Amino acid sequence: MQKVLITGSSGHLGGRAMSLLRTRFEVHAIVRAKPTTRCADVTYHEIDLSRDWSPRLLPERMDTVIHLAQSRNYRDFPASAKETYQVNTGSTALLLNYAQLAGVTRFVLASTGGLYEPSAAVINEKTPVNPPQGELAYYFRTKLAAELLSEPYSTLFDVTVLRPFFIYGLGQSAEKLISRLIASVRHGRPIKLNGEDGLRINPIHIDDAAELLSVLLETNGSRTLNVAGPDTVSIRQIAEITGQFFGVSPVFDCVEGDGVMIVADHRPVSSLLGRPMTAFVDGLRSLIR
Repeated sequence: MQKVLITGSSGHLGGRAMSLLRTRFEVHAIVRAKPTTRCADVTYHEIDLSRDWSPRLLPERMDTVIHLAQSRNYRDFPASAKETYQVNTGSTALLLNYAQLAGVTRFVLASTGGLYEPSAAVINEKTPVNPPQGELAYYFRTKLAAELLSEPYSTLFDVTVLRPFFIYGLGQSAEKLISRLIASVRHGRPIKLNGEDGLRINPIHIDDAAELLSVLLETNGSRTLNVAGPDTVSIRQIAEITGQFFGVSPVFDCVEGDGVMIVADHRPVSSLLGRPMTAFVDGLRSLIR
């Protein structure tokens, strides 16, 4: 049985992925502290990725590493800059080093779709990255640095870089975009729109993203994948669909400007899954109900 090491198993994607993987693989999970409720078929390794740590704390041999962990305080710049760097970039360097020592054949790294600028055209994996400025500028650059560090290792083992675009679904934290929009509609809070419709995106459902990780463990070759969903929707559309489910009318606050688009080509992911992806309306319905 293949041995898989996963970080970020307490997160939205990591938790769902671990539930799938532990039925087919020998799963090892790096955790800051062992969870109160543990899976009997998962081996936990207590390691704080925000500090220096040694690969000697992990098993001598491993087949696959899936690095999903990211700093919880990534928005807190500059106060949490050191922690953000250590978890997002420093721990990636240590895990890559561990991977080659442990004889790993496959390394999966979670980055972010935020490395791209908004574009009038659909983004694909060949679109140049240009991390934007703003409150998340430091976070984006720690993710880009992690990607760059992983590239040379593709000569030693397969490296897959994932750039997720707005993962949503049950279990998502309240701070994420879709969760915030749902809460605003439910409580009648105004939703700010640039232009008439606001930002346009193509979110991916958590079940599709988690299954993708499982599929990648049986797929050879190095690659970068934009992890996005099949349907393009605007902030206005998301709010209006949510309002229909709740039986209320969303409140909008339109400001001057043009609504930008951050939409990625979902076809590479759809091809790997080999099945229709979750339609946004269906995914949103399951999240609300």
